[in-house]
Amino acid sequence: MKSVEHIFSDNGGNHLLVALYFCDDDYKRDVLHIPIEYEYIKIVDINITKAYVDRPIHFSVFFKMVSWLLQEYKKDEETIYTFICSTDDLETNHPNFLPQEFRWKLFDRLYRREIKNLKMNIQDVVVGPEGYQSMARAFYRDKHAPIIHVISAYLRDKQLLYQ
Repeated sequence: MKSVEHIFSDNGGNHLLVALYFCDDDYKRDVLHIPIEYEYIKIVDINITKAYVDRPIHFSVFFKMVSWLLQEYKKDEETIYTFICSTDDLETNHPNFLPQEFRWKLFDRLYRREIKNLKMNIQDVVVGPEGYQSMARAFYRDKHAPIIHVISAYLRDKQLLYQ
């Protein structure tokens, strides 16, 4: 599986590693069952790893990350990006939110702020069993709409692997 990686650091010694993993053609055909007329579409999973889980990271790092992700998305008109919010513990000043809810709201606000000038569609999917649910999202263009149901199913199935 091909990947593209980028590190975003703050001034406090913490950083995020963001990796884009591209599904290979065999996987798209044999596992996802993408119709042959859409096999040219690149399906990209976004993976975000924080270097030091127990230490906070400056908010500006997330802005840099979102900007980079959108630049990468704009580079290729034939991509669908996918993302599943982590359910890992997260310390915040908002104790009423589950970690995945907080992450989701943060990323949703950042993306919505940045995508105003892009022709990007969003498909949200609830993944995981009751009590452990998280959110997943696919970013796609109008021309990819006919297979977005396949991508939604892929995100649900992918989350089952982590249970």
